[in-house]
Amino acid sequence: MAEPKHRENSRDYAYRVIRDMIVNMDLEPGSKVSETELAELLGLSRTPVREALIDLARNGAVTIQPQKGTFISLIDPLLIEEARFLRLTIEKEVVALLCEEQYKEQLNVLEESISLQEFYLNQSNYEKFLELDDEFHQTFFQLTNKSRIYSLMKGLNIHFDRARVSVFKKKPSIKTLEEHKLILSAIRAQNKELAKKHLEQHLAQYELDKDNFEKEYSHYFNK
Repeated sequence: MAEPKHRENSRDYAYRVIRDMIVNMDLEPGSKVSETELAELLGLSRTPVREALIDLARNGAVTIQPQKGTFISLIDPLLIEEARFLRLTIEKEVVALLCEEQYKEQLNVLEESISLQEFYLNQSNYEKFLELDDEFHQTFFQLTNKSRIYSLMKGLNIHFDRARVSVFKKKPSIKTLEEHKLILSAIRAQNKELAKKHLEQHLAQYELDKDNFEKEYSHYFNK
């Protein structure tokens, strides 16, 4: 179980871990969740867990049914596409902004991330690679002082992330890493259109595997 991060309060910790469990399908779509069991698992009281579940309900990741309980939301292809569209639209503009001269001296952190991604991919540690993948994209927003936008987007991206992670787990490859290198190369060259093009191709992977994903997890989909 992940440990609380520095200065992370109980509510944020509960939200982060439960969100990760939903994205990784450790909490299966349609399953009922217990505040008490989650609180015991996280070593917290029920209050921050309840607050985290309310936050997740606002993003459509869980459904709270009075008198019945709290359930992990089923997979909704429309919500996946909406989240993918949101991420693509926003992140392309952030990547283009990162191509500007003022950010050139800060790009080493992205180089370091890619080196770590390569190391863990070679070690077949796909869980750590996926974590670094998320951090790589988050860094775009951090470097351009758009972290609040990333936080808002991440909340709505739960549905897309659940699909993306499931697809990657079934087909881990060096392709994701190579695409990251292409994006960074275009950023370093300050080529905004090329950076946006590489990002768009990168985020299109789910579309390429959409049919297989929907077939394999059909029992988790809204009917």
